[in-house]
Amino acid sequence: MILHITVKPNSKTDEVQFSENGEVKIKLKASPVEGKANAYLLKFLSKKLGISKSKMNLLKGHNNPHKKLEIEMDERDVLKKLGSRGFD
Repeated sequence: MILHITVKPNSKTDEVQFSENGEVKIKLKASPVEGKANAYLLKFLSKKLGISKSKMNLLKGHNNPHKKLEIEMDERDVLKKLGSRGFD
């Protein structure tokens, strides 16, 4: 599946949020220096989704808060594990 997300680095906590229109926003404690936030994002999502980092690929947004990720997992499972309200 392709997941479009907005990442906010330098946050106090790591968390996934969903807007009312279903947009995925992820807050991360990591700072956006030398790719650290991107590496941290993949580590955070792999733990949250229960898959290895090799099952994910950052397609777009290496230097941008708006990111496009390819995840080798069913969309329904991804949204459920991330805590989308439609799957609670």
